[in-house]
Amino acid sequence: MPNIEQLIEQHPKEWLAIAVTAEKDGRPAGGELVYHSKDRGEVWRKTKDRKRLYIVYAGTPLEKGYVAAF
Repeated sequence: MPNIEQLIEQHPKEWLAIAVTAEKDGRPAGGELVYHSKDRGEVWRKTKDRKRLYIVYAGTPLEKGYVAAF
């Protein structure tokens, strides 16, 4: 079973919905990929009826050349 980091590496710049099967120190450590897409909304729509999913973006938070202000 792949760990979370392996799934992220396999699907760069995509949103991943992962059914968590293993935890370490209270954080998701491994699981089964349920759905993935470049479209965040699509991932949420396709998995909205499932429980206990870890949804994560497999890329940098901001693309080069962009900035965030809070």
